[in-house]
Amino acid sequence: MIRLHFNRPPGGMGRPPSTWLLDVPIFMVCPNCAFTPPEALRYAGSRYGLVGSFTCAACGAKVTITDGDCYPPVRFTADVPGKPQVSFVYEDVYRLNWADLERAGALTRTSLIPPSEKGDVDVEAALRALEAEITRLDLPHAPAPLPDGVTWVPLPLRAWLDALHTLGV
Repeated sequence: MIRLHFNRPPGGMGRPPSTWLLDVPIFMVCPNCAFTPPEALRYAGSRYGLVGSFTCAACGAKVTITDGDCYPPVRFTADVPGKPQVSFVYEDVYRLNWADLERAGALTRTSLIPPSEKGDVDVEAALRALEAEITRLDLPHAPAPLPDGVTWVPLPLRAWLDALHTLGV
């Protein structure tokens, strides 16, 4: 089961609405050379914005993983001496951000984000809604392209990306 938490701060409270994954290992990848270490990272927040870091075994880049002090986005940044920094945001890779959930909900004519202030989104139910729309429209499945430097995502999330891409979200 994939848990996606959402937070709709009352009256804005200075933060835009946000979503983030819970209880799901996130891939580890070097944004500089796309090397994927054999282990995944379980995202469980941060300490003053630092989630973790590792040295890439392939290119030697120092990869730092940061967030907004336990709030998304989670950013992977690679530092290689003499080269510009390379980075990506994992919520954008998974496309489980607020804007994508709203667009997918409008397309399927269902609310994928519950109307409450905060809580969890049932990602499997949202994926079933997208797949039902693909079937209704009789569309051929199209594999989604991944951003530069990202070579894989966990299988249930790959199905989500492919469904969004197939529907043109």
